[in-house]
Formats: sequence, structure tokens, C-alpha cells
Amino acid sequence: MINLSVFETKERMDKKNDFKIIDVRENWEHEIGAIKNSIKMPLSRLVEDCASLDQSIEYGVICHSGVRSLQGGAFLQSKGFKVFNIEGGIDKWSLEIDSSIDRY
Repeated sequence: MINLSVFETKERMDKKNDFKIIDVRENWEHEIGAIKNSIKMPLSRLVEDCASLDQSIEYGVICHSGVRSLQGGAFLQSKGFKVFNIEGGIDKWSLEIDSSIDRY
């Protein structure tokens, strides 16, 4: 799976209509802060919920620091989805892209 930096991710979000973020953090983490318009799909529900995703678009998968997003991304990739892992997760996103998202 290909990794994307938070800067590369933001660039794709700004330029492509067929690129979305899947946030695999748990609900309590998502409530602390999330990327606008990201798809909330906790890793614990990914197997059940991935059927609602569109296989014709690309997804960046994000978690807190990058470990769960690798797991979730590998699963989605095995199901035929075009996915990228967002390096550093929401923590790095908060530091480098959007400081309004609280760090934890």
C-alpha cells in the first residue's frame, strides 16, 4: 500500500472529486476532532461497513498515528479498493494541516 503525507493527502482532497478520507478511529476519538467530510468507519466495524463504499473512487485511510489505518487499508485493498495510508494520522494532520483539530 502506498503512503501519502498529510500534505499529499490535502492536495488530493483539494484537486480530486473522486478521493475521500476514511477515518478508522473509534467514535470517541472522532468526537475529539475529525477532518471535514471524512467517512467515519471505525476499524472495529470496517468489515461490516465497507459494503457502503464506492469502489470507483480512491480513499485515504487515517487513524490516530498510522497503525490502524495500515490494517484497515490492507483489508480494503484486499477487497479491491484503491486505498492509501495517511502517514502520521490525525495527529500529524493536526500539527501540519489543521491546528483546530485537538491533539490527544
